[in-house]
Amino acid sequence: MQKFKEEILNLENYEETQKIIQKIGKYPIIITSVHSMNQTKDREVVKLSEYLTKTITKYIANKTDISYLIKTKDDGIDPNHTETEEFKTKLLELIQKHNIKLVLDIHGASEQRNFNVELGTLNNLSADYSTINELKESFIEQGIKEIEINTPFKGGKITQYLYMSSDVEVIQIEINKRYRDINNLENTKLLIDSIINFINKYKFM
Repeated sequence: MQKFKEEILNLENYEETQKIIQKIGKYPIIITSVHSMNQTKDREVVKLSEYLTKTITKYIANKTDISYLIKTKDDGIDPNHTETEEFKTKLLELIQKHNIKLVLDIHGASEQRNFNVELGTLNNLSADYSTINELKESFIEQGIKEIEINTPFKGGKITQYLYMSSDVEVIQIEINKRYRDINNLENTKLLIDSIINFINKYKFM
């Protein structure tokens, strides 16, 4: 667990210089996060960062050799609320160029939510049932059992945009803060291992 903690802290504390960062992996899966920073409007913070989402995204991509696309700097635009903007355009370009088959869009939820993990798929339109069920089972196998599907989040503008613009499977993953806690990395590791196990199966599905 000490090595895991060091890796997580190194990723979380690394100071990014670019607004959007990417890595291209070997397998046709991309994992994304867009809320890793405080978002502002008229110099007022309107949305706090979703802690550890950037780090979880990078860690999973690095361990599974898949691609990632992460927004790390605020520009006053929320890709998961705005119809068309730079992040989604870049994401679609990567999907088309690298024949991506699956997008996992990572988000953070409040610890006040009743779920541990929630999967948003536009009421099962943006991903096959078998894919959704395999991901759900991967969480359950790690002991993460409070899982909701399309309740309350059905998928934001990223999911909607890709559903309308491509044939890629898209799942928005909302992670309760209880599983994004630097002081409870056992939970964080269970969450990460669940997604890694799912990806390793999906690679050969």
